[in-house]
Amino acid sequence: MKPKRLLLLLPALLILTLAPLGARAETIQNYAQPAAAAQWRWPLAGEPKILKAFDKPAEQWSAGHRGVDLAASVGNQVVAPNRGRITFRGVVVDRPVVVIDHGYGFKTSLEPVTSELSVGSWVESGAKLGTVSTGAHCSNRCIHWGVRLDGEYIDPALLIEDLRPSILLPLND
Repeated sequence: MKPKRLLLLLPALLILTLAPLGARAETIQNYAQPAAAAQWRWPLAGEPKILKAFDKPAEQWSAGHRGVDLAASVGNQVVAPNRGRITFRGVVVDRPVVVIDHGYGFKTSLEPVTSELSVGSWVESGAKLGTVSTGAHCSNRCIHWGVRLDGEYIDPALLIEDLRPSILLPLND
C-alpha cells in the first residue's frame, strides 16, 4: 500500500480502535464531515455579548486572551458549539472545565462549566453540556470559550460570525 494512502487511513483506524464497540458506526458518521465545514454555534442561548474579545499574543508564551469571554450568569445552560467527543471534564486550578474534540484538529474548551457528562461521551451541536459555574476570571459574569486548531488558539467568533467586508455589486451588468 502506498504511504500516502496509509496516512489517510490511519485516523479512521485510530477512531475504530478507540471507540466503544456500540458506537463505531456513530463515530465514523460524526467524523465524516470536517468540523470546519459543519455548523458552529454559540455555546450559550441566542447571540451572547462578547465581554472580552480574542487577543492572540505575539508569542505563544506572551500575555494575551486565548478565547472570548461571553456574558453569562451562574446556572445558565451551556451547549456544544459543534459536535464532538468530550475529552476532559474536571477542575483546573479553581474552575470546572469541559474540553470537546471536534475532529480535524479543532478542540473547544469552556470554563467555568459544570457538567455531568462523562469523558468519551459524544455530543451533537447544540446538545446540553452543563451549566455556567464559578471560578477564574469569568466568575459570576461570563464563560470563557477557547478554540484550538492543530494546537494553536484561534478566535472562536470567526467560526460563527461572518466578518468579511460587504461588497456592493452593480444592479445591472
